[in-house]
Amino acid sequence: MKPGEATAIANASRELLGQGDAEGAERVLAPILGALRTDAPTLHLMALIKKAQNQLDEAERLMRSAIAHALSEGAYYNDLGVVLQARGEYGEAMRVYRAAMALAPETAAVRANIVRCLIGADDLQQAEREASAFVAVQPSPESWTLLGQVQRAMERHDQALGSAEAALRCAPKLRGLQYNYAMALERVGRSGEALEIYERLAKVDLDTAELALNYIRALFAAGRKKDAETVAEQSIQMWPGVTTLHTVLARIRWLRGEGENCTELTEAELLWRRPSDLALRLACADALHRGGHFSKALTALDEALRYAPQSGQLLSVKAVILDELDRPDDALELLRAVAEAAPQARSSRRNMLSVLLRCGRAVEALTLVRELRAQEPDEQYLLACECTALRMLGDPLYRQWCDHQRLVRTYTIEAPEGHFTAESFNASFANLLRGQHRSSANPLDQPRPNFSQTPRNLLTHNDPLFKTFLSAVEPHVRDYISRLPESAGSITARRGKQYRYTNLWSARLIKDGFQPSHVHDRGWISGIYIAAEMPDEGGQNPHSGWFKFGEPNKPPPECGVERMIEPKAGQLVLFPSYIWHGIAPLGGDELLTAAFTVAPA
Repeated sequence: MKPGEATAIANASRELLGQGDAEGAERVLAPILGALRTDAPTLHLMALIKKAQNQLDEAERLMRSAIAHALSEGAYYNDLGVVLQARGEYGEAMRVYRAAMALAPETAAVRANIVRCLIGADDLQQAEREASAFVAVQPSPESWTLLGQVQRAMERHDQALGSAEAALRCAPKLRGLQYNYAMALERVGRSGEALEIYERLAKVDLDTAELALNYIRALFAAGRKKDAETVAEQSIQMWPGVTTLHTVLARIRWLRGEGENCTELTEAELLWRRPSDLALRLACADALHRGGHFSKALTALDEALRYAPQSGQLLSVKAVILDELDRPDDALELLRAVAEAAPQARSSRRNMLSVLLRCGRAVEALTLVRELRAQEPDEQYLLACECTALRMLGDPLYRQWCDHQRLVRTYTIEAPEGHFTAESFNASFANLLRGQHRSSANPLDQPRPNFSQTPRNLLTHNDPLFKTFLSAVEPHVRDYISRLPESAGSITARRGKQYRYTNLWSARLIKDGFQPSHVHDRGWISGIYIAAEMPDEGGQNPHSGWFKFGEPNKPPPECGVERMIEPKAGQLVLFPSYIWHGIAPLGGDELLTAAFTVAPA
């Protein structure tokens, strides 16, 4: 074959690949590949085609062959790194990227891929160093955006906003950068400014479902609920298969009082245009489940199972609904089938625990949970399930691990430094927390009415009052840890010389709000601080808004509440993260808390 003919064929193949037609590109290039098996550009092109087809093993083989015939071509090393990264081989990908960097130190794509690879490997500290070096060498929209992405993953949202702003200054007319800046504003609670940008972009061109979704959410948070619903309806007409749009519209309509009719538009889409869209059917069932319409959710899942009767995901969700309908035996039957079909899937076995306990099968639950804990000994939900099984069996170990009198402790916080009284501190802190709820806790994200929880980790917030709060609770956390009894099992066994705060958030309940029993899955020790409480004056329920300890979320027989604590402003409650806890329905006007988790360092 003449060189000119091979070049023309390769160019045609490359053009098809650029148009997204990987199969067509392969058909054009494959006939000449044998004759050009030592030609590095041809091997590299076929490797890119295989990567586009997600045939990563073959893509790696071809990419390495291309490199073997062009050892100094830095771009080939970079593309091999991308393939390895896609396979989750982050360490090997980093070695290849370093080689690419040595060969082509000025190539922005290599620097960008190094940062992305480190993010994928969850090495955020090194990712930040690499992204900062990228910005220093080549300040550009891409480098600043990558640095902001790392900072966002580290939950340093104020810094991420600065990076988004710097990227926008580099190219102020780029819509994508304006959109990123609006999202960064929203994450730091400046939702009004974010809405202005979303609205301006949407008026020019509502060009993506992602823009539509954020615009809808910002409108709703700003109180423009009718506008939000209208935009959601229009967006679904433009992108009928985007499940998040259906979900947000259903939630808007449910909050408006539509009840089980909130999914009407989704149901019409499924009936007339997308009957086999399982993701959309799941979204419909989830919206109904979230709204408490369990019977209709079950009907929606039965319809979905007509199209995929062996789907483990659909069967698992149906089991959840059956359990909600107080049919735990039927739920267990489905979950057993899912676990048997995928015996290596940890999640399918984990899903059985609650239902096993509800069915009274404590011995089987105990055996299963101990198998799972062998792999994840510090997962607090598993420990909570083990404790519940021990309680059902009357095992004395339960009383050692869940001694609610010794392990649930209350403390009174004195006035922190800089505040004359504890009351003045609580007033300032409560106002700060309420501001976080107003600016960040979008009503569309909340699990139930009359309850809100802040979404971001407030440990990274730059307001000094949060540091003052942590300084005030710190001596009590130390005291609590020092008093852990040796008989308490896992919580004491994890005690070391050092610990760290891992998360800080706020929950706010207003009249009739409540919080179901739950555990803090990735914690060790949990704390709840009452910043403000407005009691139920003259109410009929003497335990209105009280903290409940010991009762599982879906309690088996004889597994009710074991201790209740009346909330009082300025009070700190510390307890093991695996202990079930919740809040009884509130009769007063407000209960405002700051909660945190601590883990061994």
